[in-house]
Amino acid sequence: MRPQDSPFRPYWWATGMSNFGVESRPDIATYGQYEFKDLPPVPFPMNGDLAWLELQAAHEKWPIVGNAANELDALIAACAREGVPLPPAFTKFMASEALQRKVRSTTACYIDLDCAPVAVKGGGWFVRFLADQQGCLYWYLFITEDGTEHAVVCSQDFFDSREGGIAEDLDEVSFSAESFETFLCRYWLENEISFAAYEGDMPAVGAEYLELYQNASAD
Repeated sequence: MRPQDSPFRPYWWATGMSNFGVESRPDIATYGQYEFKDLPPVPFPMNGDLAWLELQAAHEKWPIVGNAANELDALIAACAREGVPLPPAFTKFMASEALQRKVRSTTACYIDLDCAPVAVKGGGWFVRFLADQQGCLYWYLFITEDGTEHAVVCSQDFFDSREGGIAEDLDEVSFSAESFETFLCRYWLENEISFAAYEGDMPAVGAEYLELYQNASAD
């Protein structure tokens, strides 16, 4: 889904990057809400197969592994009953702890997979899949009502299928990525950049990403 086609305004919730020379990313508490239009493109082809992630190293510390092993089958069954298609990259990632261990979080976010989709006022569905450890932010798949498109959105509000009803208070929901794979790639890369601030080992694509971001910030 393109940002201009989303019912939600585009912003990127993340940590600051001013220590890497990205002046448009100042530190704002734990997370800031930054301009989506300033984001550089992700550095790998997004083919829906997560091939780029399979090449990355796994981590014992700070991986986002959470409850996917316990909830994925229930979620798939609930989505099938409602006619809600899940993106293949999403189900592949949630079914593989090995892939999940390749993605880590400097803010201790973890997979918090809902067991069913939540209907959205105005049309479509939310599927919660990632949570901040302190409950500051939650990330969701947004799947259109006809199931032809999806995006990733972020909100400070908690939507859960167990609470029943529909997601009605949408003022704090923002568009975060054109697809699940694109979100995952940017999330992986930005966290690897953040870890490099004190580990000193940054992926080669991290330096390229920062250079693009620094140039955009200076314009």
